[in-house]
Amino acid sequence: MRLTWMKSIIRITVMLSWAAIAGCNGEDQPAAAADSEVLKAEREALEKAKAVEQTVLDAAAQQRQQIEQSTQ
Repeated sequence: MRLTWMKSIIRITVMLSWAAIAGCNGEDQPAAAADSEVLKAEREALEKAKAVEQTVLDAAAQQRQQIEQSTQ
């Protein structure tokens, strides 16, 4: 009974050790690449938003100018 309990403890310890080693395989590059893709997408979205903002500001200025011309 005691021998099977010890074998079970050893098996669990070996499996946990292998899991820890497999988790530390050093493949951090795909995560870094995914992060750079996310940052690139966010940067592009920000640039598009700035372009839309400028378009809205230009349209508002043009509308103000038209209103001023029509009230004269």
